[in-house]
Amino acid sequence: MKIRIAFSSDNHIDVNRVDPDQALKGQADYLAQHGIQYYFYGGDLFNDFTQTRHYLDQLQTLLAGQTRVYYIAGNHDLLQHAPYHLVETLADPAYLHNRFVDLPGTNWRVIGNNGWYDYSFSKYADQPQRVTRWKRVYWLDSVIDLPGDDREQMDRVLEQVRAQLMAAQQDHKRVILLTHFAPRHELLAPKPAAVDTPRREYFYQMINAMMGSDRLGRLLEKSGNVYYACYGHLHGIHPSLTRGLVTYLNQAVGVRNKRINEWQQSNFLAQWQSCLRIMDLS
Repeated sequence: MKIRIAFSSDNHIDVNRVDPDQALKGQADYLAQHGIQYYFYGGDLFNDFTQTRHYLDQLQTLLAGQTRVYYIAGNHDLLQHAPYHLVETLADPAYLHNRFVDLPGTNWRVIGNNGWYDYSFSKYADQPQRVTRWKRVYWLDSVIDLPGDDREQMDRVLEQVRAQLMAAQQDHKRVILLTHFAPRHELLAPKPAAVDTPRREYFYQMINAMMGSDRLGRLLEKSGNVYYACYGHLHGIHPSLTRGLVTYLNQAVGVRNKRINEWQQSNFLAQWQSCLRIMDLS
């Protein structure tokens, strides 16, 4: 039996000033026309968790009987109406953080985890207090409700993923991990040529600190049952990377506004379609 699934992330409906109703109809029509049976969303839909949940609930309603919709949260989703307890325990069957769904008729399991970061992509990884001070001043994630610091949060993520992978091994499942942040520093884009002064280098390293964690990639590669890791957070074009059994795939739509244009297509739906990752599994 074959099953068709698709992954997307980083649609940033509000940041991109996209009409939500038009986006919903366009996405629902495309997913239905292409026979997508499971649609997995990897975070950063709105800068408000309530709006993200509402949008994906509407998408599921439009796709009832055709496509099952599942999602995790990215850092943008957690900026508003996202207390930590809710984010960790939300009783929504579509919310896949620290949960899984088995794809019927196959031995594939999709495990979801919002993920986090531990500064390991930065040359300041051994100076966490310095990075934390910079983050409080410059980085939007500083308003997110977290118990403890970023590295403690990454520890919790790794514990959750490790437990899920062990359960999947016991059930003899092949795993696809859906997460928001990058699991390997090699997935970062090459350093921009504009990073040509000490101050720009400093900011570049601080931003990289918030991009993901190499510890997650090492865990996935050691597990022996993870074959794909679908991530977002990094905008722009990021080629797939295979290390051991694991192939890392990015499907972020990215941002287009007056200051930034990360799109390769002329409009939102065309960009979403071009970034959509479709897999046929058996």
